[in-house]
Amino acid sequence: MKKTLLYSAIGLALVLGLILPMAVPVMASDIEGSKYRDPDEAPYAVGETIYYVMTVTNPEGNTATNTLTRIWDTLPDDTVIEFLYAGSPYGTQLVQNPGDTTTFYASYTVRAADFERIDPPGPLDPYWGVRNTFRAEGLVGGEVPKEVLVEDVAEVIPPEPVGGEAFPVGKLSILVPWIALGAAIIAGAGIFVRRRQARS
Repeated sequence: MKKTLLYSAIGLALVLGLILPMAVPVMASDIEGSKYRDPDEAPYAVGETIYYVMTVTNPEGNTATNTLTRIWDTLPDDTVIEFLYAGSPYGTQLVQNPGDTTTFYASYTVRAADFERIDPPGPLDPYWGVRNTFRAEGLVGGEVPKEVLVEDVAEVIPPEPVGGEAFPVGKLSILVPWIALGAAIIAGAGIFVRRRQARS
């Protein structure tokens, strides 16, 4: 009796192990994205143009479709480019079958005001760069929300050094009012001292 129950349990486990994987479809695990520059001519000088190529992919081997509801790129000057909208080649949604890849393009003209200091980890030297962020979000299998984010930092040629360190012209403008205030205080102090000397 015990052997019969044992064999029955083993048989049931084998049947479930064969049936369940076939009954439950494998969902796409993620939305994949990439971003690169073409051509890559870093470091870039002020006034030069950077051409970005971006892709969104439904990974191969998945059985579910991806329905992308928003795809956008944020340029270094904070301009946002939307790729899905009424009248675009893709409309307001982009449906990708497994293995599908869709490519998008953007360009940006380098401005000193957008420079930021990049401090890479480890022994690498810091440098000045401009940051671009590409995002896509949507539903995997029509129901699971997913998002992909890809950043690119392009090295740039900084303006002339200020105080021994290259400082972005756009950010230097933030210091101008304080420099003017300091100069006014020093000038005022000089006038006050001269008047005191003249009275004495």
